[in-house]
Amino acid sequence: MMQTVSTKNDWNEITHELGQRFEISFNSYKPFACGIVIHPSIDACAQLRAQDVTPEQIRTRRTQGAFAGAGAHRQERARRRPAGQVQRLPRLRRRPDLGRAAEEEFSDEVVNRADMVALRGKVVATVDDSIDEASADVTAVLKDGRRVHVFVEHAIGSLKNPMSDAQLEAKFRGLSDSILGTGRTREADQRLLGAGG
Repeated sequence: MMQTVSTKNDWNEITHELGQRFEISFNSYKPFACGIVIHPSIDACAQLRAQDVTPEQIRTRRTQGAFAGAGAHRQERARRRPAGQVQRLPRLRRRPDLGRAAEEEFSDEVVNRADMVALRGKVVATVDDSIDEASADVTAVLKDGRRVHVFVEHAIGSLKNPMSDAQLEAKFRGLSDSILGTGRTREADQRLLGAGG
């Protein structure tokens, strides 16, 4: 059975550290509402954004990473939500309602906007097997000739770079405010924090 599921199997994993190591302790929280394989690229985009790099300034953006589907962003018209969830550049757009790679940013309306389509057209992505799957190497080539480089070794939300309590709270509020309302979300937040203490 094990060989059917994966070619990368280790029978020792069944009994090694049995009762001492628990896989649940290796779980982490996803900061972005998409497949985790592109979180390093989104993290890099967020870092570019924090350096005041805007879509209008970019001539091209080069991304290298291990994710084999890196070229998916080249679809100029991502008509379906799942396709939108492998787009990398909407997170650069400097608007108060965008920039978090939250669920609403992957809507058809956002993904198919003309400015987003134009921005995706500036991206050149290549697969580099020498880069760890949790990493991304991104360079924005700006219209004024400058090159802004970001290397993400461990994406935010990974085991080696976990989300802070403040980031987790912000994500919780972002997901629940529109459903529970701000007051009930704050109340639930306080109860959860109290239970954890």
